[in-house]
Formats: sequence, C-alpha cells, structure tokens
Amino acid sequence: MTATAPVLVALHAHPDDEAIFTGGTIVRAVEAGWRVVLVVATDGDQGAGPDCGRTPLGARRRDETMAAAAVLGVARVVFLGHGDSGYGVPDGGRSGTATARSLQSGTLAAAHVDGVAAVVRRLMGDEGATALTSYDDNGIYGHVDHVQVHEIAARSVEGTECELYEATLDRRVLRVLRTGMVARGLLPDLWPPSLTARLGVEHGPAMVAVDVTPQLDRKLLAVAAHSSQVVEASSFMGLPAGVFHHLLRTEWFRVARRGRGRFLGMLEATDGLAPAPTESATVPAPGQGAARPVLTG
Repeated sequence: MTATAPVLVALHAHPDDEAIFTGGTIVRAVEAGWRVVLVVATDGDQGAGPDCGRTPLGARRRDETMAAAAVLGVARVVFLGHGDSGYGVPDGGRSGTATARSLQSGTLAAAHVDGVAAVVRRLMGDEGATALTSYDDNGIYGHVDHVQVHEIAARSVEGTECELYEATLDRRVLRVLRTGMVARGLLPDLWPPSLTARLGVEHGPAMVAVDVTPQLDRKLLAVAAHSSQVVEASSFMGLPAGVFHHLLRTEWFRVARRGRGRFLGMLEATDGLAPAPTESATVPAPGQGAARPVLTG
C-alpha cells in the first residue's frame, strides 16, 4: 500500500501573500512529496493595481492566484469568500486595528473568527492536514486581515494534531539590512528604525529561517503571476523601494505548535533551514542577482 503523502495547508489573507511569504517553502514541500492546499481568506478586492476594465479586481486576483498556484505546484486552492478589509494604520499608528470601513459586512475583519476557524478546521480534517501555516500575531506587518488569519489559524488547530507555523520576518535581519543599506547611501529617514519594530518578530528559539534560493526562480514566477499588483517602483510594508527584494531568498516562520515536527523534519531533510543571522552579517549589494518584482501590497 502506498503511504499517504503529508499535507501542508497554507492559510493566507490575500492573493499574492502565498507567493511572497511562503512561495519557496511551498515549492520545497511539493518537491519533497507533500500535497499542498492553499486557502485564501479574501479575494483582495481592495488591493492596488491598474484598471481591470469590466473584470472586477477580486475576480482578476483569484485568476492570478490560480496561475501562481500552478507555478508553485499547489494541488488545491480554496477561497473562503470574504471581502478584503483594506489596509490602513488607524488609531495613531497602532497597527492591526480594524477601521470602521474594515468592519463592513462581508469583510474578513467583520467575520466571526470561530466560524471561519470551524470552516478551516473542517477542511484540514478532510485533507488530513499535517501542518498549517499562517502569520505571527501582528500579521507580519499589521494588516487587519493578516491579524485575523493569525487568530483563525490558532483556533483552527485546537483539538487537532496539526502542526502550526507562523510566517513572519526576522527583525534582526531587518536591522542588519537597514544598516547595510544606509551605509551604501540610503537616506535614513526613508527607513526609520521604528518601522523595523513594527514588522515581524524578534529573533528567538522558535524562529525558523528557510533558505529558498533553490526555489527562487519558481517563487518569482509565482509573484509575477499577480500582475495586477506588480509594479516597478513602489514600496511594500512601508519599506523603501528596492529593499524588499533582499528578503525574498529567505522565508521565516515562528513555530507555534511543533507537534510531531514533520514539517521541520522535511525542511531539515531537504537542507531548507538557514543558519541563524548575526548582527554583523552583511547583505548583498543592490543589483546583485536576478531582477525581482516589487509589490504594492
């Protein structure tokens, strides 16, 4: 009898998040024989991008997600059907707080977390999920939909044996990157230190860095599939233009629920785990490597 393949469920807030934050890891899992199921909570209808003519932006972004999923090797894509809550930094800069617009009926911010978690938990049970990925408790950069996904995932694994890993950014890496960019001429005001403190989490023993350099070409193709969001000169998460591409070779996760550790075991077996960063590490000079698209968010 053929053994059942382990299953990774990647839960994301919007189309393109799967490629940006977990694209390389998804490819690595597929290459290791895992079945990957992508679950997208919203259709990204509040995203930036060009006029799509008669095609609603949400519909176009769903199509883009299907194209990106095909590139990554995803076996199944599920859209939960909630509206994009939009992104802002309300309440004097306190991120992760829903605005009145975000709480409009139908948006993810207005959704009942337990109800959505029950849907995800049922899907995980049907798939026999081994591991689930989501986001850290600030949703990586404070987007209310990302924060909701964090809460949904945490409740989805309750009463199950599913492992849980939270996509994030390593603030220690961000500080190293900022120092290097400023030394090369980046104006410090374009990347205030306070911004780094609002992104990701501090490095710690639960942090896992995944080197996705071998999977980078497919990851970039998946990012590029989200053409309504790709522009040549923009910022992402508040980072200055031309900076975010330095982060694409590594994907970070915080281990929220290790369980049997099969997901980590897969990464170790495929040489996916990257060494821990140091404050004295260096970053590549601007322009090194292949050209990379920058996304609006």
